[in-house]
Amino acid sequence: MFNPQPLRDNGFRIPMQCIWLKLNGCWPLETISQKLRPASLTRKNIYGLAYTLWAWYVIISVGITISFQTAFLVNNFGDIIMITESCCTTLMGALNFVRLMHLRLNQRKFYEIIQQFVVDIWIPNDSNVKVSNECRKWMNTYRVMSVLLSCLILMYCILPLVELFWIVGIDASTKPFPYKMLFPFNPYNNWIPYSLTYIFTAYAGICVVTTLFAEDSIFGFFVTYTCGQFRLLHERIDVLMDSTNVQMCPKSNIKQFHLKQIRELHSIAHHHNKIICFAKLLEDFFNPILLVNLTISALLICMVGFQLVTGKNMFIGDYIKFVVYISSAISQLYILCGNGDTLIQHSTITAYHLYNCGWEGTSKIPYNKEFRTSLEFMILCSQRPVRITAFKFSTLSLQSFAAILSTSMSYFTLLRSLYF
Repeated sequence: MFNPQPLRDNGFRIPMQCIWLKLNGCWPLETISQKLRPASLTRKNIYGLAYTLWAWYVIISVGITISFQTAFLVNNFGDIIMITESCCTTLMGALNFVRLMHLRLNQRKFYEIIQQFVVDIWIPNDSNVKVSNECRKWMNTYRVMSVLLSCLILMYCILPLVELFWIVGIDASTKPFPYKMLFPFNPYNNWIPYSLTYIFTAYAGICVVTTLFAEDSIFGFFVTYTCGQFRLLHERIDVLMDSTNVQMCPKSNIKQFHLKQIRELHSIAHHHNKIICFAKLLEDFFNPILLVNLTISALLICMVGFQLVTGKNMFIGDYIKFVVYISSAISQLYILCGNGDTLIQHSTITAYHLYNCGWEGTSKIPYNKEFRTSLEFMILCSQRPVRITAFKFSTLSLQSFAAILSTSMSYFTLLRSLYF
């Protein structure tokens, strides 16, 4: 597995949730960056081949499970209750099927993002304890989201078993599964096909949900520390004039002082450019996934809400399941959009810090024309926000979050009017 470590910092850790990306075959291997001979049967080659086969097994199992759910949708077309209930899990599966395929087919890009993050973005404790601690604290929101989604998939896997043993009975001709599905074979003949089918589809669902919160966690990890780098940049800008010792500069060394000012400003510009380049790399990699996520989230929230409102004689476990479902869907969307909004705010406020750095000069230090010209270009560049988009269709921000909720409410109103 690819596991880079920053120089002189043993405290680097990726989010714990990302272990599921490794278990689901989505994490890049160390061998991606190496040119290995195809004929060489090294341990790394054998491990890489086995890992690739496992990754494709996960993708295929999710795809097969989605096809069973789609068959159920087609078979029950016209029953709005059945369709909305089944669409919740089908759309969630489709979203993460796209995520799994995207991560599998873009392993090299994922490798490069992780590598550049370690080199340019990671903030070790010894560089700035306050900013580093705040970044770690913000990652707690992703842990909460991961717990919610873990509870959701556990309920989907366990509640049908509760229904089987305590409600319908183990001798029932039709036994419950984790999701509404229609099979091209009869899994109810005896316990062997039923058990194997149940385990197969339940594990596919586990892969779906764990990929969702693990990929969101690594995305949030990248964005959070990018915002942290903006904070470090702002601190450097705020002490720009102090760091060049304005008060201590004698008149005989004015040229040297101006040169030192310009060098420090160019260093800050280089730091700023690194942050912008990494954010651009993030957007290029994640924007297809974000587009699918935002589109499906609007439908998911609508349909889960519809199930909660229209459900009659609903089993208490199903009611709790849908409450957790809509809570996790809204929180996942809010955290993603909130992170994007924070990145926009941190990037645009850079121009304010540059303008207020004390560039006007003092009675002891004359005006520096070259410094001002460079500063003007930096301010112009900083006025353009750094943002993550959903394939250029929408910007990841709190405004987008509000717009998606509004769209979901519109869909919900339409469904309710059709039902009643």
